[in-house]
Amino acid sequence: MSYEELQRLEKEASQMENSLTKVVVLEQAIKLADSMGDLEKGVSIRLDLVRAAMQSGVDDRALVAFSWCLAQSDRDPDRFPENRFLWQYKWILGGIYGYPGISREKIHSMESDYETRLLRNGYGLKPLYKEQMNNAYHMGYLKRADTLRRKWKKAAAGGMSDCRACELDREVNTLVRHGEYERGIKKAQPLLEGRLSCTTVPERTYSDLVIAELSLGNVENAKEFFEEGYPKVEGDYNLIVTICSHFLYVIRVADTRIGLRLFERHIGWASETNYLYDRMLFFSRAGDFFERIASTKPAPRKVQIPTRLPIYREDNRYAPAELADFFHAEAASIASRYDARNGNNFVSWSLADARALAFELERTPYVEPKCEEV
Repeated sequence: MSYEELQRLEKEASQMENSLTKVVVLEQAIKLADSMGDLEKGVSIRLDLVRAAMQSGVDDRALVAFSWCLAQSDRDPDRFPENRFLWQYKWILGGIYGYPGISREKIHSMESDYETRLLRNGYGLKPLYKEQMNNAYHMGYLKRADTLRRKWKKAAAGGMSDCRACELDREVNTLVRHGEYERGIKKAQPLLEGRLSCTTVPERTYSDLVIAELSLGNVENAKEFFEEGYPKVEGDYNLIVTICSHFLYVIRVADTRIGLRLFERHIGWASETNYLYDRMLFFSRAGDFFERIASTKPAPRKVQIPTRLPIYREDNRYAPAELADFFHAEAASIASRYDARNGNNFVSWSLADARALAFELERTPYVEPKCEEV
């Protein structure tokens, strides 16, 4: 064990795209830094790991690494000022709802902790309201989400706020998921025209517009956004949710060829990710897709299924109805865990609502339980 080996691992990781392989290399470097008692390296490498893990489907490893860094800051704030970790804290909060084993009480505790740290470092609360809104929505507390939405919109931007393109993309997303489809489409124009952009914007935006146009019954418009948007995200492991929205268009138009290509390209990602929310969404869309195929082309066909899935067979031949039942059951099982944590049926409802949109069925509005959120 030596600093030379540590430097070699760091250099190797720095030359890699974010991936599970990079995560493994960074974890080796962390183990070496810890064995040498080098806290500075332990912190800096873990922060690299947070980004790599969150973009590689192993968000749980990012959470562990970030918690360790934050603990070092709390123990020695002069050496590790917490201001150094607030941007990554926002990333963690942005996906915390996707861990069904983390209670609502713990999520709210983390939100409160982030608020305290923002304020004592002189930052405003706009980024907090944004992530609180997102968590409340995904946990089925839509009234609370709407209250936080208004706070987020009114709050002034500051040093921890996202860029204008990302803020506008979230506005579009929020409008669409609240059923304000025309407003969402109109709001997206500066992004579509290239006046504002960021790393994954407007790439993410197109998928929201697919949902908006399908909801309005404008299938041809949805097709344009699918054809423009899907190629921009099909190679990004970190955008499974976005890909799932594009999948809805394919299911609506019952395009077997494109649907099978999309399914086979991404099923490996969805089946191996540790972030259960992404897996659930993709499995649910896959179930809807194969249900759609089964209604018109029920004969068994070759489909590439990862060996890790219990339904895998060596001959790769499956009846579409069999695949539909498997993926629907898997998605429903995961959704039940979220519903139990959230204290409502919102996640199960959202899967059924997406199916109704894909099959052009009547969509039943979500009825929020008459109880206070914890």
